[in-house]
Amino acid sequence: MGGECGCGGGTSGPAGFSVPVMTAAGTSKLEARRRAVEATRRANEARAARDKANIDDATNFLYEVGKVAEVEVWKTERLAQLREQVDAEAAKRVATHRAKAGAVVARMQGRDETLTTIAARTDVGIGIVRTMLRHAPKAEKSTPSNGSHAVGGGGEVGGEPGGVAYPGADEPDAASA
Repeated sequence: MGGECGCGGGTSGPAGFSVPVMTAAGTSKLEARRRAVEATRRANEARAARDKANIDDATNFLYEVGKVAEVEVWKTERLAQLREQVDAEAAKRVATHRAKAGAVVARMQGRDETLTTIAARTDVGIGIVRTMLRHAPKAEKSTPSNGSHAVGGGGEVGGEPGGVAYPGADEPDAASA
């Protein structure tokens, strides 16, 4: 065989290497492998740290999105509660104003005004006048307890015939004065 190693790489021995011999200035294969493994390890650690941070952030993201949904539910419930409160207060206010308007219509009727003339004078439909009259405060019927009647006799209360008293009924009518 005469100096050939049989691998097709030329002659054996230091003089026959096709790869130059590493000197002190170069890097050995072992050192290169160690550096590559270390770089891969650092890259894997960095990737693992990023993955862990991403998982933590994804968890926080989903938690906060869930909280946003909870706030929307709370908002809907709270608005419903507030709407009920506002509706109740509005109903009370409307009832108060209707009662006052009804009392005014009743006082005008007490001065012999008809619903038609009241509607014409106020430029309001007769249906509205009737509706307001229905909401007028109901007069309390006085029943004598020991056979005596209220001052003024004749079952009149507050100066109105028929025992019906309305707020402001004792005010003189400007038209009749």
